[in-house]
Amino acid sequence: MHVARHRVGFFFACIEDMTLRERVRGEIAGSAIPFIAFGIALNLTVGQIAIALKIPLYLDSIGTILVAVLVGPYAGIIAGSLANLMAAALGNPTMMFFIPVVIVIGGFTGFIANRGWFKRWYLCALGGVILGILGATVSAPISAYLFGGTMMAGTDALVYFFRSTGHNILTSVFYQGLASDPIDKTVSYLFVYFLLKNLPLRLVSKFKGAANVAQ
Repeated sequence: MHVARHRVGFFFACIEDMTLRERVRGEIAGSAIPFIAFGIALNLTVGQIAIALKIPLYLDSIGTILVAVLVGPYAGIIAGSLANLMAAALGNPTMMFFIPVVIVIGGFTGFIANRGWFKRWYLCALGGVILGILGATVSAPISAYLFGGTMMAGTDALVYFFRSTGHNILTSVFYQGLASDPIDKTVSYLFVYFLLKNLPLRLVSKFKGAANVAQ
């Protein structure tokens, strides 16, 4: 009996695994591949501009969000993860440790995009706030315990402020995340929303996520 149950469980696990593989392959086929590359470049470029200008926002997930909406959550996760790995290779090794945050961004964005949230600006903004809270929750332990809360970004000033008020490092980083991440993700979401809204329909229609966009 136990052997039979084990075989049945293994069978369904294989089916689920194959389904996941098929979904990933379906998302990264055809015109999605160069678009994923564009998303990677967008993450790197805008993120570096934000760091250089010491803006108290990250703005390094716009490409991930764009890909997740138009192509799918798995493609968004791939774009964001590769962007983080490339950023690490180009001189910012801390970025590779924040891939769990990328998974949250890509997965959550694809989830709400498929439910029509990117067709209404106010739902899009609400999604950005929710994602910011989720992102802050996931990133705080990574930033606090691995890097002492200092990320060489404009948001470091907020960490120093909360530390000066007597909070420990984890609490300070989490409060910094709550203060900046919802704004960061809302700005990123609305940027993508208005960008997609104004793109030509013939371009948007090439992607499987075209139905997620307001036209």
